[in-house]
Amino acid sequence: MWVAMSLVAGLVVLGAGTHEAMIQRRLRRAGIRARGRVVRHRVHSGKDGPVYFAVVEFVDVQGGRHTFQARSSGVRGLPVGGAVPVRYLPDAPKGARIDLTRRRVGDIAFPLAVGSLFTAIGIWMLATGR
Repeated sequence: MWVAMSLVAGLVVLGAGTHEAMIQRRLRRAGIRARGRVVRHRVHSGKDGPVYFAVVEFVDVQGGRHTFQARSSGVRGLPVGGAVPVRYLPDAPKGARIDLTRRRVGDIAFPLAVGSLFTAIGIWMLATGR
């Protein structure tokens, strides 16, 4: 049972990381850059305390105003009222992302690392008969 759960969890998280990598690639190639502004920080309760996510507002090339929440937590360097680079697809501005290298890398690397770890544990458990 633990083997299957580890393998399934690992593959699901690997899939999420791969999906984010594909979105980021598409944003780099066809995305439009915009200047966003952090309008607030959304707080979620975590098991180790509160977790903060930046909420960003930007205006697209047609003049439409859009708001989105950052996909990864942490607001260091993203104060309320502060400017932040944004990238979005013209046909999907709701899928905008903060266009900072550390955010892009973290949004891809973290799920890929966690997914790989869970998958490797599942394979190890299969191989050793645990």
